[in-house]
Amino acid sequence: MKSLAVSALRQRFDQYVRCEPEVTVDVPNTPTLTDSRRADALIEFSSDDANDYLGRGLIVEVQYANEDKDLNAVTHDYLSAGYSVYWASPDDFTNDRFRIEEMVVAFDQRAETAFAASWADPPEIDPPEEYLERFVNSESLTFTDPNPDCNHTWKYGGSDLHDREFCKHCRLERWKDTAVEVYIYDESTIKTRSDLADRAARAAFEQRKKEKKKEDHQHVWEPRGENRYRCRCGARLKEHKGEQIISNDPFEDFAEMTTADPQYCDHIWEREDGCMRCISCGLEDPL
Repeated sequence: MKSLAVSALRQRFDQYVRCEPEVTVDVPNTPTLTDSRRADALIEFSSDDANDYLGRGLIVEVQYANEDKDLNAVTHDYLSAGYSVYWASPDDFTNDRFRIEEMVVAFDQRAETAFAASWADPPEIDPPEEYLERFVNSESLTFTDPNPDCNHTWKYGGSDLHDREFCKHCRLERWKDTAVEVYIYDESTIKTRSDLADRAARAAFEQRKKEKKKEDHQHVWEPRGENRYRCRCGARLKEHKGEQIISNDPFEDFAEMTTADPQYCDHIWEREDGCMRCISCGLEDPL
């Protein structure tokens, strides 16, 4: 069948550089991770005589009933390389010829089996997880949102200002990879509510110490569990047998002063020089 397709292509086109079966086509930098494909039948035009409709050339792939080819992935690679693609079935062949007129009709009607380089976009495909192994420290990278419960608000300017953006709530960073045209998320950048609360409490405590205004601060207590309270500054209060026990240092060993949810500000972060600043409480958090 491949030789019949080659013979029909040679009769159909007068000018070409090559028209052969089993031709290797280079397809680097595509999300399929395959650097080359072997076309069943290929006709290629010279660069000076490129076909405005078909592009660099035309590839005929013979799809057998028992053959397990990923049509979208193969089509994606060939179109990305500048070739048109036709998926022929055994019905497109007689005993002695390839019914090329059926292929022409398929292109004219833009059938599901015909993809012209002039109008067909490469089909969308999900890149394999192995694609992420190309990156340094790929263990934390993923194609799916690792924090879907967050109501993300994206802003340009993550840890890599060239291409990353970050969520103003959970600090998750992502970027769009141009080779695969999908977002890649860096799970290691997520800050949980507890992480943010602890970092905020430490920064607030250090800031109070630096400014020496600890004694002037008026605590505003917010409930954080039964008989437990927390101030926005990070201080904690516990009521025990009618007495109030206060710890101004959020990291002091303060027995049984734990809370299920230590968050006391729903931080919304803005990037500034050398740090992130919460627009709600003004807290600074170094990058």
